[in-house]
Amino acid sequence: MTDYTTQTVAQLKELLKGKGLPTDGKKADLVSRLTEADEQQQPEQQQSQGENESVVEDTTQTTVSEQVSTDGASSSAGADVGPEEESTLTVIQPVEKEQPKVLTAEERKSLAVELLKKKVSRAEKFGDEAGAEAARKDLIRVEKFGVELGTALAREIGLVDKSLGSGSGRRHNHHHNKFKKGGSKKFKHGKRH
Repeated sequence: MTDYTTQTVAQLKELLKGKGLPTDGKKADLVSRLTEADEQQQPEQQQSQGENESVVEDTTQTTVSEQVSTDGASSSAGADVGPEEESTLTVIQPVEKEQPKVLTAEERKSLAVELLKKKVSRAEKFGDEAGAEAARKDLIRVEKFGVELGTALAREIGLVDKSLGSGSGRRHNHHHNKFKKGGSKKFKHGKRH
């Protein structure tokens, strides 16, 4: 059964229309109508599915094994499918090792030119003359020299992983100079207050 309480009233009304039920009332009324309709449909489905129960179990096991092979996660149903689970792990590992496509200098340049033209048009559209002028200057520079991988423009285009930091990997020192002027409120001019 579906948990109808998490859905919006609009979604509930669409479900009610699909089942030919009235769509008026509050959310609680809509949910109760849908659950009653589901309860009435279940006995009918159980009678018709009683004959095909073994076929349904076979497809359920196949579906579970397919989910385990695509997700690579182990579950209680995945324990029955031991050998397939091992093979999925070897299949998934090469997918993680895929390296991003390396673009040529011309491809990087065309991506940058395209982005900068969009920036110029956006800045002009919203009246940001300083932003438009800066984007025009960047556009001229990119057309002359291309795009280097370490620049902010390359990160913006998506050529460089944004999670990679520059330098030693430490962004901030996180050490404060306690002798700096105004550093401590307890001590003022060498006296404790």
